Amino acid sequence: MTGPTKDELDKDQLDQLHAATVKASEACLELKKLCALIVVPVGTIIASFGDKKPGPSLFAAGLMVIFGFWIADSFSYYYQRKLRGAMIPIWQRRANRCVDSPYPFVPTSGAVKPWRAAFNMSMAYYLILAALIGLAAWAYAVGWLDG
Repeated sequence: MTGPTKDELDKDQLDQLHAATVKASEACLELKKLCALIVVPVGTIIASFGDKKPGPSLFAAGLMVIFGFWIADSFSYYYQRKLRGAMIPIWQRRANRCVDSPYPFVPTSGAVKPWRAAFNMSMAYYLILAALIGLAAWAYAVGWLDG
């Protein structure tokens, strides 16, 4: 009786890492949707405690919600990229075992730094939301949103 081959073991490990990467990617998307869902009720609650007019606390609360989700999403993105990076040596091992000819393996992702996880194109969503709230806060400060 023979055990699993090296390729089978590597494939199992790649499948597990890929599944975890997909879950992390889904978490990033869910965090973005949840952020959009939470910003409006938080604003409504803050406004209902006041005199039903916009104020600095409304804008600050919106920015705090966005910042919190941005941080959480950055962590998810960071670990998603770390999982992808863990797959590279396994692919290289499998590529080196190709019997017909050397497989020209080209890694698709490099190491990710925490700073890069927080500031990349997938995080532009939070920057746009924060800019919109910042614009509304500015409009309030100059008197355009006196209510």
